[in-house]
Amino acid sequence: MSVREISIMALKLPARSRALLADVLLDSLDENSTESNEKAWIQLAKKRDEDISKGRAACKTHAGLMKAAREALRCAR
Repeated sequence: MSVREISIMALKLPARSRALLADVLLDSLDENSTESNEKAWIQLAKKRDEDISKGRAACKTHAGLMKAAREALRCAR
């Protein structure tokens, strides 16, 4: 199967199943342990929160984020 075929099938899954699949795929790419991954994500989230709070970064609206995601998916096909 091609990546495109797998993507089409995966996108038909319920949200929970897609989230679980994404987690499995991400874990397969990273050599770090789950614990170190969680620590890294928490550190990144704290940094981004600080950047937003101090005006060094701007937030996107949900609508803007979803629009960008849809456009990115169209480009990937």
